[in-house]
Amino acid sequence: MLSRVGNILEEHNATVPNFELRFNKKVRGGTAGANVQPAPGKTVYGVLYKIEENSFRSLDRYEGVPDHYRRIEIQVTPDGGQPVPAQVYIASKVEKGLRPSPHYLQAILDGAGEHSLPVSYIGEIKTAAGAA
Repeated sequence: MLSRVGNILEEHNATVPNFELRFNKKVRGGTAGANVQPAPGKTVYGVLYKIEENSFRSLDRYEGVPDHYRRIEIQVTPDGGQPVPAQVYIASKVEKGLRPSPHYLQAILDGAGEHSLPVSYIGEIKTAAGAA
């Protein structure tokens, strides 16, 4: 994330209620990129970053806004805090039957471990990827 935005002001583990992680965004080579989508009763765990406003231009370019992803505002709950508005990237077009590359999945799993996301959620990541 740091290489994409240049400066991180704050970071907190957080949850996004009523969303789930999916690997349904087709990327180069025909593999899957991560995506979140509404799913009542589900929860996405991750990291909430506070970045400088001008960093969004760089991040938007990296994520391919608006062709590949669109950036929307949703409510995110930092660990131990109250819900706050946050920007999230949602795939503009999704497909079924995709799987992430082993390298990409490992990067996500490494990040989940680095940020001490719940072990049960790491299992959900693997299941979503078709690797469990």
